[in-house]
Amino acid sequence: MINLLERMALAHTQVTRLHAELKRVAAEGKPLSAKVEIKLTPRKVATEDSAANQFQVSVSMQCTGRETAGSDDNPLFTIDLELQAVYRQFAGEPVDLETFTASHASLTRQLYPLIHHQLQPILKQFGLDQVRLPYDLVSQPEARPQPVQLH
Repeated sequence: MINLLERMALAHTQVTRLHAELKRVAAEGKPLSAKVEIKLTPRKVATEDSAANQFQVSVSMQCTGRETAGSDDNPLFTIDLELQAVYRQFAGEPVDLETFTASHASLTRQLYPLIHHQLQPILKQFGLDQVRLPYDLVSQPEARPQPVQLH
């Protein structure tokens, strides 16, 4: 697995779907928890410029918030977000789709802050200022040793 952040630059992002719903008013002073699930789907982007190597990552995120105190299992709020991120290669040997697909998880280091930036105003409008979404991965993906090339 390679770190794509060393070879790819984020060229463009676009929110393609956003649904946020506050199910009920949060009780003041009660602690809240949010479960965040993110699914990334990579694909190669065809370009007219044969020198430009581009890939798109479709991000699908579901966030469900609950009051942590009490026995109520109903969600307090739900947010569904779909975001498209296009990456352009700027360094290194050209990356093929198989390599990109095997290594695209390293790009989440850029995507988490983007998602946070999109959703924090919505949470504020819901009166949920205390909910903070992650800015980074909880645990880093395990890096596989790279073969050494001798010249």
